[in-house]
Amino acid sequence: MLDEELREDVVNLRPRKLRLGHGVERLLEGVAGAESDPKKAGRADSLRPKADSVNAARCTGCGHVEYITREYCRCGHYLAGQIEDEYLAWEQGLAETHERLSTEADRKLKPFRVMALAALPFLIWPLLYPVLFDDFGSLSTWLWILPGIAMFGLFGLIHAFVTAELNDSAQALATANFEQFLTERIRVPSNSCT
Repeated sequence: MLDEELREDVVNLRPRKLRLGHGVERLLEGVAGAESDPKKAGRADSLRPKADSVNAARCTGCGHVEYITREYCRCGHYLAGQIEDEYLAWEQGLAETHERLSTEADRKLKPFRVMALAALPFLIWPLLYPVLFDDFGSLSTWLWILPGIAMFGLFGLIHAFVTAELNDSAQALATANFEQFLTERIRVPSNSCT
């Protein structure tokens, strides 16, 4: 192939202008220079996201809605930093909620811990009886263990009930990430179709 003669029109190829299509070029022209031309600014506003969208962020500098993937707003404000600040505040709110629930659960469980301590003699006496009296003991001695087990079981149920919300909060705090923040950032109401 290299030894063949190329046609003259192939040798003199000129680069052609890249055409993206009329719709794409019109879109790019509408966005480019929109800040300087008020007529183009109206068209550029139609390219902004809706305010209730998950992908939208309201600029604190100018108040316009922009896509969260933009690093800077069209007014020049740093949007990425604003989103990061919102994320850090959200994460700190999760941590504060978890801490509040933790102290509240400790306060509620304090009297029930005393109940659990009251169950210890019922559990220890049947175990100490064979050591102290060199006798295995009767059935009535071993039945003393039942009230202790019942008290500990009740304490376990109360503990599980009181700490359920705390455990959910701990799991939410452990699995908190930026994607979850973006989905929870704007609660989109569900559309009810009737």
